[in-house]
Amino acid sequence: MTSCIRILTTSGIDSNPSLLLVSPNGSKTLINCGEGCQRAFLESSSLGPHVNVGSLRVSSVNRVCLTHTGHEAFGGLPGMILTTADVAESIAKNFLDSQNDGNNGKKQQRSNSLKRHGSLVSDEGNEGMPDLEIVGPVGTKEFLHSLRHFMRRDRFNVHVHEGNFDSSLLTSISSEKHPPKKKTKKNKSNPSSNDDIEFTIKAIPIDCSAEDSTDTLNKFPKKQAVSYIFTTPPIPGKFLIEKANALKIPRGPLYAQLKSGNSVTFTDPETNEERIVTPEEVLAEGSRGIGVVVLYCPNIKVLNGLQQSEVLKSLYCDESTDIEVDAVVHLTPKHLFESAEYQTWCQKFRPTTMEHIVLHVAKTLEDRVLDGANSPFLSAMRGAVGRSLVNNKLFPMPKLKFDEEEINSNSEHLKIVRGCPMMEYVLLPRSRRGVNELTTKPLYTKDDFASLKSEVFECGATELGEKIVSAENSNITHGLNSEDMIGCKGELIFTGTGSAVPCKHRNVTGMYLRMQNGNGLLLDVGEGTVGQLLQSWGSTLTNTNASLIEEYRNRIKGIKAVWISHPHADHHLGLLRLLSDRNSLVDKEDKLVLMAPPNMLAFLSEYQSVVPEIRGSYIAVDSRDMKDGLQPDIARKLLNDLQITQCISIPVAHCPHSFAVVLDGTSFGRVAYSGDCRPSKRFAAAGQGADLLIHEATFEDGMEEEAVLKRHSTVGEAIDIAVAMKAKALILTHFSQRYPKIPSINLDGRDENTLRELTITIAFDFMKLCRDSMHISSKLAPALKLLYPNDAEANGDTGMKGDKETNSGNAARDLMAAPGLFAEKGIL
Repeated sequence: MTSCIRILTTSGIDSNPSLLLVSPNGSKTLINCGEGCQRAFLESSSLGPHVNVGSLRVSSVNRVCLTHTGHEAFGGLPGMILTTADVAESIAKNFLDSQNDGNNGKKQQRSNSLKRHGSLVSDEGNEGMPDLEIVGPVGTKEFLHSLRHFMRRDRFNVHVHEGNFDSSLLTSISSEKHPPKKKTKKNKSNPSSNDDIEFTIKAIPIDCSAEDSTDTLNKFPKKQAVSYIFTTPPIPGKFLIEKANALKIPRGPLYAQLKSGNSVTFTDPETNEERIVTPEEVLAEGSRGIGVVVLYCPNIKVLNGLQQSEVLKSLYCDESTDIEVDAVVHLTPKHLFESAEYQTWCQKFRPTTMEHIVLHVAKTLEDRVLDGANSPFLSAMRGAVGRSLVNNKLFPMPKLKFDEEEINSNSEHLKIVRGCPMMEYVLLPRSRRGVNELTTKPLYTKDDFASLKSEVFECGATELGEKIVSAENSNITHGLNSEDMIGCKGELIFTGTGSAVPCKHRNVTGMYLRMQNGNGLLLDVGEGTVGQLLQSWGSTLTNTNASLIEEYRNRIKGIKAVWISHPHADHHLGLLRLLSDRNSLVDKEDKLVLMAPPNMLAFLSEYQSVVPEIRGSYIAVDSRDMKDGLQPDIARKLLNDLQITQCISIPVAHCPHSFAVVLDGTSFGRVAYSGDCRPSKRFAAAGQGADLLIHEATFEDGMEEEAVLKRHSTVGEAIDIAVAMKAKALILTHFSQRYPKIPSINLDGRDENTLRELTITIAFDFMKLCRDSMHISSKLAPALKLLYPNDAEANGDTGMKGDKETNSGNAARDLMAAPGLFAEKGIL
């Protein structure tokens, strides 16, 4: 029987604190699900075999507890729900299919593997779908309801509890409403296991509404900061099988009764006499229940509320309780945690036994920079370092911090543990209680960096990259006059180049297009875009912390417009942080132009009633109204802010309200961006003569049937559109997680003369392009491929066995057999 706390992420410029609580019965509770949380789950497999704490899957989470309403707490929740629902749908389908196999053994095995809350079928009667329980502050339900505008998983049940919640009360009410379900078969090989011990939850909501929240005219919502107490019942002692055998107790149900604390009566097989055995005769000494407290305290007002909480007061130095609080996790700003008042309050919690795990909360950009935490996304950072060693101009070297800061405590009476990504704090077994030292090794060390550098040099990637640059040096401006490049601030940064489901190596879609006047435009804003952008900016800035913060502020304020290609979550969830961060920095008159599908605008309209910080942050422009260009007032604003002379939307075949865009007047000239779509002749015509085409290439060549089925494009189809558009340069992006590192490009069978004038570049996260580096970027693929000699990574990261649907090939052939399937709708 094991139980632990796993730290997933901490505060940084690209992450927020989140942690996982694993119950003795194996159920998992996630506390906060900010942007990048799914990627943090995937990183658990990057710790190495020496750690031996097991990998994590987001689909294994049973419950999510939110501490507040805001992107820091739930920015990654919609994506997590989609992933969990899709995995559960796949598992349920396999199970239902197995019912037709006639193999009862396999059926029972699969059935047991599906049980999460005791049954494959939920109480609501939706077959095959396990539930996800979400606990949070007032406003959680309204937030989840607003998601209907762009995501639906009707067969997946999400149960929501707001405010003052006690799961022990819910359990008793549920047991009255529903008859007991048949229990799963116990593990005969381990009769001492306690499979039914799970944490109960007590939420402690503290009002943290703004002072003017009572203003009914502005309708500011009620805000809560929620802390949690997680407890188990007393832990029974280990079942001593040797003593049970000596007492001749029959194996089976009597063991379970004794483990539950009940005496049993049975007939001795040798004497034929009735015997009574008490639990004390076969159980080792038990222990008090486990207690874990998670305190979310963003400010002094919430601290005052927590100090008055009767629930927390019951934990002050009371040795008579059945619960032993092992750890208190502090989600608190650094300055507040170190204050005398906070430290004095902490000492009231059993100072001799418990440990205080500190995860500083960063509420401002200044906090994020000054905390100085490294990115928790180790695989992405390692990839960025490797590519930088091939060409530092296209792939700037990320800034990594090798020396960890020690926690500063004003009290000698507190046992303080600095939380770090992937750290494990063991709760059970008691013999191992405390921090697992194997998980506290810094993610980034000088030795690891030196080893990675050596690997890159040894594989020949650095040497080949230098040779390619030297050979192409005379063409590096590719026809541009050197005068054109003087003082040019134009650049294109890729913040995410993967498709749909996040993976370790590629974030979901996002691009930052900076104009010559220094202002910028975002082309799609997938989850984590702002964090990735700050990482990219930071890699090229050598400022001190103070000037770095100012530069970050200016660049965020300089984002004057956003284009959202379609309403799929992987292309827009990063908006929540962007709008919040930017609105905190700019004047009310400096609104961002948001060009997006209508359902996205409807979602944001409802979202701002939950998170009012984004109110008045943007000017909404419906993509449907841009087919012939922008309204005059919006066109003038884009011209003044971004020097864009024309911006038109083109309907494309993907999902409802999917659009490509063509922009004129950018720092790269005419830029065409496909979004997600099937190849479109209409788009090719609208973007004729584009200086730069950015086109999705979700699937590799040979997967045309699946591309049709899922309404995406292959690498070859994207190249064909570039040729039809007569584009000067093509950048391929939005790659399937089937090849998360580098896809293959096959130019066989295409006209060499036509392709000679077209540069083709494979996009990577953190890639930074300028006009004078476009040509060289297209030549570096051979060197980059040396970094990934075994790029055959399976799509096991999300819990899905590949992203290929059952019978997808037949379904795709049927679609392709229908002439004019998409063309009849006028979108090809």
